[in-house]
Amino acid sequence: MEPPADKRVGSGMRLDPPTEAFTVYVPMCYSMKTMRRLRQAVLVLGLLVWFAAAGSEAQTGTGSSPAGSSPPDLVLRQIHLVETRGESTLWEVWADQVEMREAEGSGLLSRVNNPVVVVLYFNEGQLRCTADRATVDLKTKDVRLDGAVVARSDQGTQLETDSVRWIAASRRLVTDRPVTISRGNLVTQGRGMDAETSLERVRIFQNITSYLQPSGTAPRTGRRGASP
Repeated sequence: MEPPADKRVGSGMRLDPPTEAFTVYVPMCYSMKTMRRLRQAVLVLGLLVWFAAAGSEAQTGTGSSPAGSSPPDLVLRQIHLVETRGESTLWEVWADQVEMREAEGSGLLSRVNNPVVVVLYFNEGQLRCTADRATVDLKTKDVRLDGAVVARSDQGTQLETDSVRWIAASRRLVTDRPVTISRGNLVTQGRGMDAETSLERVRIFQNITSYLQPSGTAPRTGRRGASP
C-alpha cells in the first residue's frame, strides 16, 4: 500500500461539538495503545478548535446541528494496525480508512480503493483475510469481517463468506451465514460455521453439500494488488 504524498491533520473536521471527525493521514504502523493515545490528543485539539469556532458562530448568529448518526471521533487514512497480547501478535490490519468511535468502543476499517487486509495469527501460522469492511471491538479485540470475505490459511484451505467474526478469546471463527470451504479439489458448502483459525477443524451446521472440482481449477482469492 503506497502512502499518500502529503500528511494533513484536521482536513475532515466539522465545526460541531468535538465528537466530530478529524481526518488524519498517517501512512504508518500503529499499535492499538498508540491509537488510543493519538485519538485522545486529536480530541483535545478538536475541543480547542470547536470553542474558537463556537465563539465565531455566536457572533454571526449561525451554527450547525448534527445530522444522522454520531460521527467518528477520529478518521485515519492508509493505516496499519497491530494488536498484541503479551508477547504474541493477535492480528494485523491494513486498510484505506479507519473510523474510530469511542462511545461505541469500535473501529470500522473500510475499503476505498483496496480490500481491507486482516492477518489473524495462531500458534502454527496465520490466516490471511480480505474483505470490504472490518470492525474491531476495542475492548475484546474481536474482529468482524463483512463483504466479499476470503480467508486463506498457510496450509491452503480457503473460506469464502459474506460475514464472519473472529473471537479473540478463543481464536475461533464463527458465522451464521452461507460458507464455502475449499481444500484442494474438495469444496464444501453450507450455512453456519464454527472453525479454528487455521481452518483445519471446521464445523458447518446446515445445508451441507460437498463436491470435487476439476483438477487445476484454482479457488478464488481475495488478495489485493500490493501485499502488506
